[in-house]
Amino acid sequence: MQPRSSSDGDKLARLHKQASEKASLIREKASDHTILLASHFDADGISAGSIMLSAVNRLGSVPHLRIIDSVNERILDQIEAIESDLVIFTDIGSGYLEIISKILRNRDIVVADHHQPLGEPGSNLHHFNTHILGFDGSEEISGAGTAYLLAKALDSRNTDLSAMAIVGALGDQQDKGPERRFKGLNADILKDAIESKVIEVTKDLIFFGRQTRPIHRAIASTTDPFLPGLSGEEDRCLALLDAAGIPTKVDDRWRTISDLSLEEKSRIVDKIIEHTISSKFPGEIVLNLIGSVYTLTREEPGTSLRDAREFATLLNSCGRMNRAGLGIAIGIGDRGESYQQAQQLYSEYKTQLSKYMNWVATAPNATRTGKNVVIVNGKGIIDESMTGAVSSLISSSKLFGESKVTVVTTLTRSGEAKVSTRATEQLVQKGVNLGKILQNLSPKYGGVGGGHAIAAGATIQSSELDGLLGDLEKSLDEVLA
Repeated sequence: MQPRSSSDGDKLARLHKQASEKASLIREKASDHTILLASHFDADGISAGSIMLSAVNRLGSVPHLRIIDSVNERILDQIEAIESDLVIFTDIGSGYLEIISKILRNRDIVVADHHQPLGEPGSNLHHFNTHILGFDGSEEISGAGTAYLLAKALDSRNTDLSAMAIVGALGDQQDKGPERRFKGLNADILKDAIESKVIEVTKDLIFFGRQTRPIHRAIASTTDPFLPGLSGEEDRCLALLDAAGIPTKVDDRWRTISDLSLEEKSRIVDKIIEHTISSKFPGEIVLNLIGSVYTLTREEPGTSLRDAREFATLLNSCGRMNRAGLGIAIGIGDRGESYQQAQQLYSEYKTQLSKYMNWVATAPNATRTGKNVVIVNGKGIIDESMTGAVSSLISSSKLFGESKVTVVTTLTRSGEAKVSTRATEQLVQKGVNLGKILQNLSPKYGGVGGGHAIAAGATIQSSELDGLLGDLEKSLDEVLA
């Protein structure tokens, strides 16, 4: 990690000062008031909610936690109807400051978020956002990391919660440094986790189930990156291992990735690259399978919670499959029934994702390609809770190359249009900022939107979808001209 400059030191000092100020308010309210927590429904949001729930519980308070997929008048009216003196939003809220302040005007509010902010908060809203202080929330810190900074300011002994902050950052795919390492505030939080002995870091192959699943199932379960013809295809993975000369069993026991020698791992990577190129996909995506592995030392060896990426994927499946409560239970320590149910849910989630990806790759009318976009029309096919996961997978798989923004659309249960967008690092470097574009366009079409430069979403009136998509394409064409 590079030594910090004096300006970096000033930014950090301001950050910790703001965290301390918000923590003081939370401590004051926790002593004899009711606290309501609201957090986003993805892996990062569930991690953030788990951190804040644990931290406030340790203050002796009994908070109520609600997981939400967006912020709008309907959801805020529901929150307003719940008796509480303080509402804490984690991993969501910065794009909706004015409407939150207005509808919850009789409450004290803390918003701890890492998304690009929009609007001005009311006097009752205490905003803690790392973007404002110059830290990039898309790659330097996650929503769970922001929640962790507040938890640490509440009590320095909360450093054990750094493990969940790392889980959240991995769920938000912020391991963007060389060899899938962290940078910025995430690296600082990882240091806390290592010093607290809750995480160990090694370099290895990154497969889901690397310690727990048979090798062929671990490869088939991997969707980041998506491996065309292998992800979700156990039989093909077995055939690939056979072609690579890798024994899959010792006596009657299935071998795992962690059982392999370095030479065997190298042969597997070579064979996957060969397969990927033969499928007319760029072989370099396979290099994303090699990097830093984060082991949660307090979790039982041989379980899917031992690996921080698997933990994050398990939480993500809970949120995306509309069972976020299971994820929260696991995030605060339940290793019984909730954990067993979540494992089954994960299997269903992966099956669903593979189904969506194969549909996108093969259905003739699934996509429309523009100059700078690929638009997936998921109406009637893709569930509203899965659009973000699908857009991330399409983008990371480089199914349509690196020069196009991925846009996935569908209808919500209430009949609105939901849009999830993902750019590549290459496009962000050229000036694409999806969060700002959707923040600016969504109100024009009767909705709300925002997020990060590289990943953002919006919910608008369904009749206005074509108009928004047209303006989105025009905005991208102007930036990338």
